[in-house]
Amino acid sequence: MPRQVADAEFSGSRHKIVIKGCAMEILKKHEQDGGSDESGGILLGYVYKDHAEVVEVTVPNQLDSSGPRFFVRSRAGAQPKVDEAWKKSHGTLMYLGEWHTHSQVNPLPTGTDRRMIKNVLEQAEMEIDFLLLVIVGQEDTFWVGWQTRRGLTKLMLSG
Repeated sequence: MPRQVADAEFSGSRHKIVIKGCAMEILKKHEQDGGSDESGGILLGYVYKDHAEVVEVTVPNQLDSSGPRFFVRSRAGAQPKVDEAWKKSHGTLMYLGEWHTHSQVNPLPTGTDRRMIKNVLEQAEMEIDFLLLVIVGQEDTFWVGWQTRRGLTKLMLSG
C-alpha cells in the first residue's frame, strides 16, 4: 500500500498554514529537475481564526507559459477552478495564493516572484487580506511566504 504524504505546517510569529497531505503530494510530484520547465498553479483552502489550510492545488494547464526559469499562470485557465470551488463550497473553499517550482535546493523567491504575489494581492477582489506563496524546491525543500499589504513574510516548517 502506498505511503500517504503527511500534512506540513509552516509558521511565523503571527501566521500559520497547514498544507494537507493530499496537496503536498501534488506539489512534490511537480518537483523540478535541472533540465525541466517550471510548474505552478493556485492554492485553494480554508481560513480559520488561527490558521489557513491548503487542501487543493491546481496543476499547470495548456494556457500557462513556462520555461526552465519561469512560470506564468494563466488567469483564464485558473479562474474557473477558483469560481467552481467557491460555488460548490458555498463560499468557504477559496483562493489562497500561488505555487511554482524552482530547480534548486532551498529555493528563494526572485524579485519577479515577489512582485507577482504583491500585484495579485493588490488587484484581486477577495474575502481575505493575505496571499500565500509556495515555491517547491528540489530534494523535498519548500519556501513558504505570507504576503500582506505590509510585505512578504517567510514561514518556517514546524516540527
